[in-house]
Amino acid sequence: MATKQQFLDLLYEIEPSKSTTDACSAAHNKVRSILRCDEEFGDFHVNTFLSGSYKRDTAIRPRRIDGVLQRPDVDVIVITNHTVDDDPAEVINSLHDALKRAGYTKLKVNRRSVNICMATVEMDIVPIIATGDDTYKIPDNDLGMWLDTNPPAHTTWCTEVNQKADGCFKPLVKLLKWWKRENFPDLRRPKGFILETLVATHMSYTETSYEELFLKLLKEIKSTYAFHVLVGAVPSIEDPGVPGNNVFSAVKFDEFKTFYDYACKHIALIEDAQQEQDEAEALKKWRKVFGSCFPVSGASRATSNSLLREAAKVAPVVLTFPTKAIAVPNKPKGFA
Repeated sequence: MATKQQFLDLLYEIEPSKSTTDACSAAHNKVRSILRCDEEFGDFHVNTFLSGSYKRDTAIRPRRIDGVLQRPDVDVIVITNHTVDDDPAEVINSLHDALKRAGYTKLKVNRRSVNICMATVEMDIVPIIATGDDTYKIPDNDLGMWLDTNPPAHTTWCTEVNQKADGCFKPLVKLLKWWKRENFPDLRRPKGFILETLVATHMSYTETSYEELFLKLLKEIKSTYAFHVLVGAVPSIEDPGVPGNNVFSAVKFDEFKTFYDYACKHIALIEDAQQEQDEAEALKKWRKVFGSCFPVSGASRATSNSLLREAAKVAPVVLTFPTKAIAVPNKPKGFA
């Protein structure tokens, strides 16, 4: 079986780095200030807040493609004083114009947001309107109408689920996101918040071992959705922020079946790894599940570095250490 420390080290490895979180923080704070102070858009501005996986602390580090680190995705919600009588396209375009005036050059108008592409960060700036106590609507360019949404409720829900799971929910989400990226990186969906709702629906709330949590999650997915796959149907999970909405509504059957088939395949692979007596062979199996960053068993990274430093005091060799201190947290670090 894999050790608890191996999973803690894996979670440490897949966390966004401090440089990434610092870049995200600087970028979203700057654009929020710009929108608040813009001479034209400022008349529509009510408030802004960070949303998405960085806000909910479920983000994993950006991927590398051909050795190049990709930009992290950050979501910024802009509450405006527009109304449902305003044309969605005009609302999104006014946001685009404000960002253009601010000097952002790589802008793209999306269906419900404006994307900013920067050297180190990509941001989706999303305008919404408040329609009551804790109820919101988002403009849809394609449909030409306002749709129900509730980003603050998603953040609250995520925190509550993590508390219910005694702090295991967010790490398990990160493990599932990493597993998906390692095994089928080009599969568009399910991703992001869909995976979060999938974990919340099917995880064990009493298990504390990350190894068993992940295995039990895959087993629950396999047993729950076997009939869906048999008849060619996509599951339905209610949006925890917008009752009646299905978070799987945009997922195609072929996408879900790919996800499901890998889950079934890797249940057997994990069980083989758990029964493997040869540590090297077990590691090979775990790396088929989580990729090459799944660590070897033994001392933690922090302990290993401590031993290296002690050896350096007496050994006549020059060692190169990381530029930042490495520590193994009790739980993976979040985004501030």
